[in-house]
Formats: sequence, structure tokens, C-alpha cells
Amino acid sequence: MYRKMQKQYPDVVSAEEVESFFANPKTIDLYQVVKKNTDWPLGSYSIKDIAQYLGFSWRDKTPSGALSIQWFNEYLENKDEDVLKRILEYNEDDCKATMVLKDGIEKINQLTYGTI
Repeated sequence: MYRKMQKQYPDVVSAEEVESFFANPKTIDLYQVVKKNTDWPLGSYSIKDIAQYLGFSWRDKTPSGALSIQWFNEYLENKDEDVLKRILEYNEDDCKATMVLKDGIEKINQLTYGTI
């Protein structure tokens, strides 16, 4: 997705910067970890679906990456602080959901292998 977005918005980030980011050994593609190493009783392995399955809920009633881009464009146009707050809460919740997913993967690993 990063590579696709870079092609669509080359003025934001260069292809070299994207490749450099993923070349870093500390960079983890969480989706690939989930896809290759876990099994969930879900139709989708999106972070939203798995985090919700694990009991997490977003504060926003319609959490969506695509909508967050729309909200950001709205904010740039109107400078509405409520819209900015919505974006910040959505992003904060995404970070918390990532931690919920990480913890869920660690729990599966511990139950399966007895170690983290």
C-alpha cells in the first residue's frame, strides 16, 4: 500500500524513501506477520476486524482510514478543531488497536509455544 500511495503522491515521499523505510530491519509489516503466522475466525485480517474481535472499539462510530483522509482534507479547508480532534482520536485508537493486536499475537504464541 505504501508503494502504491507513493506512486499516487510522488511529491509527498520518494520511492527511495519508501524502500529505505522497509529495508530497515526494525520495520515490521504487521499485516504479513498476521497473515503468515496466525489464524482468526474472521473473513478479513484487517487490524480493525481483528482488534474488534479481541474486544477493542474505536471511539468514532465510523472508523476508517479513507474517512480519516477525508476528515483531514475537511480540516485543511475549514480549520475546524472538532474535525482535528476526531482525526487525532482516530489515530490514537489505531495505535491502541495495534497494541491490542500485538498482545493478542503474543497470547496466542504463549498458549501455543509456552513462550513469547
